[in-house]
Amino acid sequence: MKAPISARPTTREIRAGLDEVANALQGAIGLATLVRRNAQTVADDAVALEAAIGRAVSALKRLQPRSGPGRGTR
Repeated sequence: MKAPISARPTTREIRAGLDEVANALQGAIGLATLVRRNAQTVADDAVALEAAIGRAVSALKRLQPRSGPGRGTR
């Protein structure tokens, strides 16, 4: 059986609860900052990857033989 809930928490209990919430929020803020930084890094990497793929496709297109007599079509 659970202990009965007191009608009003004491000042000490309120202070302890608020300290616990404040400490948890500080940790959460730190994690949120890390997630934001990592997300920005991933977005930057995606942009760089897209550009690199575009350059590779352009290089491959330049190497393809042009269509002409006896060469078939592209």
